[in-house]
Amino acid sequence: MTRTVTIVGAGPGGLASAMLLARAGLQVRILERL
Repeated sequence: MTRTVTIVGAGPGGLASAMLLARAGLQVRILERL
């Protein structure tokens, strides 16, 4: 079972969090409002 984490906001903090979570083996989805 793969866990998916959704991060709202693609700023520096969101991208850093996504990178760390992806390296830990989680599937990451980033949402940013245009």
